[in-house]
Amino acid sequence: MGSDASLRILALDTSTPRGSVALLQGQELASELRLFSLETHSARLLRSIRFLLEGAGWRLTDLNLIAAGIGPGSFTGIRIGIATALGLAQALRIPFAGISGLDALARQARLPDGRLGVVMDAQRSQVYYAEYEATRGGVRAVIRPRLLYPSDLRTLLGHRRLYLVGEGAVRYFSHLRNPGRDFPKVLETDLFIAASIGRLALAHKRKWCSGRGLKSVPLYIRAPDARKPKR
Repeated sequence: MGSDASLRILALDTSTPRGSVALLQGQELASELRLFSLETHSARLLRSIRFLLEGAGWRLTDLNLIAAGIGPGSFTGIRIGIATALGLAQALRIPFAGISGLDALARQARLPDGRLGVVMDAQRSQVYYAEYEATRGGVRAVIRPRLLYPSDLRTLLGHRRLYLVGEGAVRYFSHLRNPGRDFPKVLETDLFIAASIGRLALAHKRKWCSGRGLKSVPLYIRAPDARKPKR
């Protein structure tokens, strides 16, 4: 398959209204398309992939890896992205990698060291939260993803020296801040994460899967509305 630097990667994310598709050669971004819309991604995802490939002068058969965001986020959006990525990977007989959007946002944050909380807006006055330890070598998850109300997250954050990233951190910062305290602080970061998903997939080959009957487990966190309650 060649060296990592020569691998051609298609990465996509459809878990939130900030949908994005990216082409990477190794860690280098070759082309990217960003779309912000409340409409479903289903109608434009394949067109977006075709547009990027043509613009880069690549063919589908040039791809070596396909990576997709597995959530959390919109149930429909996650399913569209994963199904498209799995279908392409299986048709092309190349590996697929599913990457958490929380991990991708953590990777994009420019923090030299310390604790980093990723807060994604989960709608319904809730947030998805995960916490990471940032080092010069990357980031390491220390609190697993969970669904919280902002008031509960404020209790979890306490008065610790902690930086926050994500749309949820911006939207609910007035609920999360501690008056008179310097922390937590919100850092600006890029919320379009397809390129970060591709780079994470390349760096974590244990997440790759290939062969017949490809599958991926979505990171929903919140139970689907259609799920029947247990008696």
